[in-house]
Amino acid sequence: MASSKFSSLSPPIFSGDNYPVWAIKMKAYLRAFDLWEAVESGRDPPPLRANPTIAQIKQDSEDTAKKYKVLSAIHTAISDTIFTRIMACETAKEAWDKLKEKF
Repeated sequence: MASSKFSSLSPPIFSGDNYPVWAIKMKAYLRAFDLWEAVESGRDPPPLRANPTIAQIKQDSEDTAKKYKVLSAIHTAISDTIFTRIMACETAKEAWDKLKEKF
């Protein structure tokens, strides 16, 4: 259900102007979908232990998906011109930090 909500709301688009306003709006957008922590921490989820339970496997899958969802959200929230500056970034934190540094 959360994924359908995620796709129904559009993130704020950053075209290179007024980064501080976009950053505040984007943080709120990501927090609304419980994705901001993936940007803030920049860490991968801990590896599964031996003989994980089904609940642990499911949680690991959800945590892993979050890091790709948040990077995708950032990609979607920037213009193509800005995207070329972060397209080599492999994590949301790396992309966010690069945007913050440049703007």
